[in-house]
Amino acid sequence: MNKKRISLVLVIITGLIIGGIFFTRSQAGGDLFSEMSPLLKVYQIIRTQYIEEIKPSKLIEGAIEGMVNSLEDPHSRWIDPASYKEMEMQREGEFGGLGITILNKENFPTVVSVIKGTPAAKAGLEPRDKIIKINGESTEKITLQEAAEKMRGKPGTHVSITIGREGEENPLEFTITRAIIEIPNVEEQIVDKDIGYLKIVGFTNKDTDKDVKKALKDLAKKDISGLILDLRNNPGGLLEEAIKVSDEFLSSGEIVSVKERDSSQDKTYFAHPEGEAKEIPLVILINELSASASEIVAGAIKDQKRGVLLGEKSFGKGTVQSVITLGKDGAVALTIAKYYTPSGICIEGKGIEPNMEVELFIPTPEEKIILDKMRKSKYVKDFLSKYPHWGKEDLTTLLDQLREEGIEVREDLLRRVLIEKDKDEENDILNDRQLMRAIDLLKCLPILKGS
Repeated sequence: MNKKRISLVLVIITGLIIGGIFFTRSQAGGDLFSEMSPLLKVYQIIRTQYIEEIKPSKLIEGAIEGMVNSLEDPHSRWIDPASYKEMEMQREGEFGGLGITILNKENFPTVVSVIKGTPAAKAGLEPRDKIIKINGESTEKITLQEAAEKMRGKPGTHVSITIGREGEENPLEFTITRAIIEIPNVEEQIVDKDIGYLKIVGFTNKDTDKDVKKALKDLAKKDISGLILDLRNNPGGLLEEAIKVSDEFLSSGEIVSVKERDSSQDKTYFAHPEGEAKEIPLVILINELSASASEIVAGAIKDQKRGVLLGEKSFGKGTVQSVITLGKDGAVALTIAKYYTPSGICIEGKGIEPNMEVELFIPTPEEKIILDKMRKSKYVKDFLSKYPHWGKEDLTTLLDQLREEGIEVREDLLRRVLIEKDKDEENDILNDRQLMRAIDLLKCLPILKGS
């Protein structure tokens, strides 16, 4: 048997194996042999007529990748053997990161949140930063997993990132040293005397609900009058944790339903009466970077009329992915289900609308220039040195001094910079328009109830 016939036999066998797997799993109809015929013909043409000899494995991987890409699903992708092996090594070993979470937005990985104290925070990365290059290579249309793999690495090594930032005319360049990142699941505090504030950073950890439960118990001991649950910049994570967290606030009713291709595999999850925060007045903060698991929580709370959603429309990721391994030959990350809110809506590509829309303050290009000048101003520094607790001080003199320095500024922008630069961290919330509106809303509830 000549080499051409051997190659053809090998590819037919390989094609039948791969095709058989997909045929069996998808329960597709039609004639398998006729469906595979064009693929086999092109394979043979390339193997015999292309100007250079190509490894069969490369063509097979290309065919698989092409099949997955033809789904036009941003969440499904082919993971080649080398990348999959690296993923497995990273799960078992110690790898460093930057301290950011990302989502795909407008064909680029975009920073969702920056963890305090991490290399990314120290370097100056910000939420909504668009990552346009990693180590000089364009990130346009790459998957989140690919972007994450490029940024992860051995602690102490460096990665170069090029950022596109709103209000900046030119891209920003950062060289960041990787480090071991410990991401907290939750952050809690008391705001405005007796209002509880609980931020969930993400749902990627199996202890998320345990940490939420503990935080809710701690806040309850402080006799809070209301609770703000902050899901902004939360990219999601584990479906199971989102269900458990939702259950802490709901005593009954549907939380979410998950629908697969085979309707017999559909599941609906319901709340139980044992939650830690079933009755406390509740406001949930969401924004355009709240996605996936955080949208499950927000959707359940909204549809059950358990609390008020405040902020901006959420991201809109309503699908569930599974990584299906092909052994040493790589893996396929595939969308296998969609989830639906209690009202029966799949939010994929739609997002969840807040009950009260409140936009976050984002400076115009002109305002950004003025803010940057004030941050560097000697007069601002001297003022804060003289008045460390400046809240009740008259700012007229400082405004005049800034004008002499060539900075024409409104008082509200000046206050924003003073809040940023002073040493009173508790004042930082005053710059958070959405959080302040949530506080105002909870403070009004007793009045509306007549108590």
